[in-house]
Amino acid sequence: VSINVKRNDAQSREQRAQSRVAAIPTKERQMLSIERQQKIKEALYLFLLNRREENALSQAMADNNARVIDSAESTSFPISPNRNRILLLGVLIGIALPGAAFLLILFMDTRVHSRKDLEKAVSVPYLGEIPLDKSIQKHHDKNAPTVREQGDDIVSEAFRILRTNMAFLSRKDNPVQVITFTSFNVGAGKTFIARNLSMSLAYTKKRVIMIDLDIRKGTLSRHYGHHHVGITNYLSDSTIRTDDIIQRGEDFDLIASGTVAPNPAELLMDERLDELIRGLRTRYDYIIADNVPIGIIADATIANRIADLTIFVVRAGKLDRRQLPDIEQLYQEKKLKNMALVLNGADPERHGYGYGYGYGYGYGYGYKYGYKNHSK
Repeated sequence: VSINVKRNDAQSREQRAQSRVAAIPTKERQMLSIERQQKIKEALYLFLLNRREENALSQAMADNNARVIDSAESTSFPISPNRNRILLLGVLIGIALPGAAFLLILFMDTRVHSRKDLEKAVSVPYLGEIPLDKSIQKHHDKNAPTVREQGDDIVSEAFRILRTNMAFLSRKDNPVQVITFTSFNVGAGKTFIARNLSMSLAYTKKRVIMIDLDIRKGTLSRHYGHHHVGITNYLSDSTIRTDDIIQRGEDFDLIASGTVAPNPAELLMDERLDELIRGLRTRYDYIIADNVPIGIIADATIANRIADLTIFVVRAGKLDRRQLPDIEQLYQEKKLKNMALVLNGADPERHGYGYGYGYGYGYGYGYKYGYKNHSK
């Protein structure tokens, strides 16, 4: 038993010694790593310490080369922003921007505004222009004619000149008796000119009758009230006589458009329309026909066979100048009988308007005189 105890004690001491021997490499590696980190940090510390000393020496040895050239000064006015410069820049921008905008509008504007725009592009005879008198529009009834018998306003004088210029297109073998109105677009003022021209002719003691050939819309008829018996009833019913559709007026007579028909183009092709016009020629001096725009529907071309003079109305500020070659083509191809132009809604303040009516007819002085009186 004593020997076994000694042997077990020796074995335990042997195991402890072996375990200590086995742990030596691990501790050695840990020791080497710690020493390596210590050397690195020591070298870094020495390098930084050396650089700090060098910087201290260089700063101590360097001379201060800074010197004051101009001393700081101050004024009672701010250096920036410059008030005068800002005002001048604002004035220049205020002049430049509107000028650029007006130039852009001028270059981009392709509308017809004056007689010169028409004369440069077309060779159609020019009858005259109807100015836009805003003062009359504000204080005038829209359903009543604008022309006055003794009026000296620019609109009344313009229709007198238009009435006179029409005489130059009349010949002995072919007098101007039936006058039709047409245009390219809706709202050109055909009905307005037709009504006022009829009134102007009536003031000269002429027998005048108006015919509403716009049998689709009846614009002229609406100005004088709706009437169920008119041109469509006459063309569709052979029992209706001419006197049944004529509405008597104080200044001129009227034939309304009548009942809206489902086949207006076919009605206008009927020979009864020619018979009606032949009968009216013997009873009236002038027959004013308010027609529809040409090119949109065929009615204007169909009904144009009755005309002695076709007045093509151009509305200033609405017709594109690119459509003027189409007007010239209509004139050259003679699709409209005895075609002439009238500019409606011209601006009196535009350059060149004052002598527009006097061109070739000797009415310039009288027109300008009346216009000045009206302005005063």
